[in-house]
Amino acid sequence: MRRLLTLLASLAVTVGPTVVVAAPVQAAPAPGNIKNNAASFGVSVRPAPSAGTVRVTGKGLSALALDDATMRDLSTYAKASGQDLSALVAAHQGIHEFSAYTTKLEETRPDMFVRAGVPVAGGATAHWIQTTSKPSADVVAELELLPVNTEVRYGAPASSKELADLAYALTTSLAARSDVIRSAGAGYDHERRVMRLQYASVGTARLSALDPVIHGALTAGTVGGQLPVDVVIERDDADVVVTEAVVKGGRSLTANGEHRCTSGFTARRAGNTGVLTAEHCTNALRYLNTSGVISTNPRRPANDAIDFQFHRTLTGNGHSTSKQFRAGSEDRTVTGVANAPLDSTVCHWGQSTGYSCSRVSMIDNCHMVSGHRYCGLDFTYDDISAGGDSGGPWFLGNTARGGHTGARDGQFSVFTRIGRVNRHLDARVLQN
Repeated sequence: MRRLLTLLASLAVTVGPTVVVAAPVQAAPAPGNIKNNAASFGVSVRPAPSAGTVRVTGKGLSALALDDATMRDLSTYAKASGQDLSALVAAHQGIHEFSAYTTKLEETRPDMFVRAGVPVAGGATAHWIQTTSKPSADVVAELELLPVNTEVRYGAPASSKELADLAYALTTSLAARSDVIRSAGAGYDHERRVMRLQYASVGTARLSALDPVIHGALTAGTVGGQLPVDVVIERDDADVVVTEAVVKGGRSLTANGEHRCTSGFTARRAGNTGVLTAEHCTNALRYLNTSGVISTNPRRPANDAIDFQFHRTLTGNGHSTSKQFRAGSEDRTVTGVANAPLDSTVCHWGQSTGYSCSRVSMIDNCHMVSGHRYCGLDFTYDDISAGGDSGGPWFLGNTARGGHTGARDGQFSVFTRIGRVNRHLDARVLQN
């Protein structure tokens, strides 16, 4: 029923192009004659470095209780999911300091950083960071300043930058073969330490026709004749993901008088302030259906795989830009900007669905978008969005996490991680 209602709504209001991405499903044996990893295609994989673990005790100071905004988000997710609130609170102690540090680590040490996450029930007992090499004395000293204990798991086969480049190469190569590939996506499995390449073939495409296509994608991902990490190939024929299509974040953006998307966080670019939204949204957007408030000629990333665009606030008529965004019945002021760690709680606001929360299941993925591809995508465990939410803010407490991209109906939502704003738009989210 929900899928039918979503389809009917999309016929009434245009929300953007269809986005086809693969789901974060468990690995399954490849059917027929499709081989199941890079080695089976005869593609060489770089040897992984030696692995180990370093445990660092955090000695930094942190508030005894989480701030009110973060507690509201955790309480909202606990009620929706049935999870124990006290366990969520324990797992998120020091979350803002930890996520700010791991985001900085990814920016300043891109050849070392891989992934980061928070403890979950039945899993990790401490905040964790996965790296390619053993942490230096400088990094250990920085970790000691955090208010949480950290487990550094070194010896990962590839850095976050190499993984992002590999995912981009794989999906770009498959996107060029729309004659046999309907959808494809690539994301790193930090537990198995492999890249998962998921695909769905077009109609009755013969299995024998897919071998050379996938081989070509694997070859495109090599550097110096080797892949930086092994690639596992998985078939995924599940339902597709679709986009859901004083200036503040979380407000309605319209075109031709109809709601199309949701404004995200506000930002500064090239000396101008304005608002972010999804790149897949139309250009000629009006803020709250009012002309002359934001530019109808947005700035887009040079890399068209990044789902962000920036609309400058037009100040000639006295318009200004606030650091606030919508979160439920309140406006919050951004006080931090950081990518979300794995398994951390994250919430969003969209003009169609309002305020809701989930947890992060996968980060920094690339997925094909009906012959195109989006990258820098984070996935959640639940689908908490709908058509018209595109571009809206994702956050935890007062920390900006990303902008809404889309969802697979009834399964999960997708947002573009906030770190891509600075890297690809040369913009900075406004914050106190």
